[in-house]
Amino acid sequence: MNPDETSEPAQVPDLVMRLLDGIADAAVVLTQDRRVVYCNQPYVQYTGLRNRDVRRKMREGARCHELFPLGICQEVCAMRQAARLGRPIRMDEIEAVRGDGERLTLIVTATSLGDGLFVETYRDVTADARIQKRYHQLLEVERRDRETLERLVEERTRDLRKANEELKQAQTMLVHQEKMSSLGRLAAGIAHELNNPISFVYGNIEFMEEYFHHLLDVVRLFERVLSERGIQDDRIEKLKEDVEFEFLVEDALKLMESIRSGAERTAAIVRDLRVFSRAGGHSDMALADLIEGLKATLTLLRPVLKNRIDVVLDLQELPKVVCNVGHINQVFMNILQNAADAIDGQGEIVIRARRTDSGVRFVFKDSGPGIPAEIVDKLFEPFFTTKEVGKGTGLGLAICDGIMRQHGGRIGVESRPGEGAVFVLDLPLVPPSVTSDEADKNS
Repeated sequence: MNPDETSEPAQVPDLVMRLLDGIADAAVVLTQDRRVVYCNQPYVQYTGLRNRDVRRKMREGARCHELFPLGICQEVCAMRQAARLGRPIRMDEIEAVRGDGERLTLIVTATSLGDGLFVETYRDVTADARIQKRYHQLLEVERRDRETLERLVEERTRDLRKANEELKQAQTMLVHQEKMSSLGRLAAGIAHELNNPISFVYGNIEFMEEYFHHLLDVVRLFERVLSERGIQDDRIEKLKEDVEFEFLVEDALKLMESIRSGAERTAAIVRDLRVFSRAGGHSDMALADLIEGLKATLTLLRPVLKNRIDVVLDLQELPKVVCNVGHINQVFMNILQNAADAIDGQGEIVIRARRTDSGVRFVFKDSGPGIPAEIVDKLFEPFFTTKEVGKGTGLGLAICDGIMRQHGGRIGVESRPGEGAVFVLDLPLVPPSVTSDEADKNS
């Protein structure tokens, strides 16, 4: 609509008015205080007023929200947003009510014309919005139908999954039994093969030290006798200098001490192998010192942890526990090995042992990257692994879970990405599966 010449503000350029009159969208030119100085015919139709009434209100200084209010006028003014940001803006899905009462959905744009003038346009997308709403309604119906179908499928296949899970557990236990049997034979064989030669070394090193000191006494006595008789032989001094006699004496003693230390360490490993490899069924349930078993496991893992991972022990004195100590040692081994594998480079593993009201608790905390939340619940599933193909069977933690359940205990895990992982082992002093008579016999 073009008001009469007396009411038309001179500051609205003719080109702007012609452009706005030629578009299908409603448009209005505003001053900084939101007074309407020009509008096209589609805008007049939105107001629901007659042309002369709109012209009169414009002459009286009517503001845009008085002629055609938008759902956002009381909170966000498009024109003022454009003025504040210094650039054109667009607002989608703006609700409004046309003068005849019909509800509209509009796309509102606002831009500056300069000289304190702004233009707002209103594109009617009510039909598109209704189509989108209907589309979303259909999608929601489809989603509900899909969920219903998935629920029905889940209910129908529950028995199959249960049977499959029982098969996996049976297979896991078979693998575990064979693994423990093979490990026991291997450890016993290694311990036997190492025991004889290391006993030979350990038993003879004392004689070697004694013989060396005797020979050294002879040499010292020989030197003293020659000196007392005033006999000097440059060949002796030259030979001692050539072979670095004093260094040889000092280093030989160090070498023999190193041999003794190595023999003692190897003997300790043999003992730990015997402790670690004890395995079997209920017949092997016996009172065991789990702290001793943990230390034996750490000894076996020393090559993996050494020079890279610090192990911090916080171990309180614990009562002995009726258990299959070989199986519990395997749980220790799996958890510590997984913690070492999770730590890239230097790191730390903290191990705590505490007495609880119902038994004992071991806590293993590593400084690795942690476990993603989406896989925490899958850790104890048979054959689930995050390692590369060929580097993990996915049975380690599943076997640990089975061992803990057999002993009436539980294994839990807590982890946050970037904060490492915490594994908690709770064991009763006597497994529920062990009768009171068996417990008395084992004690």
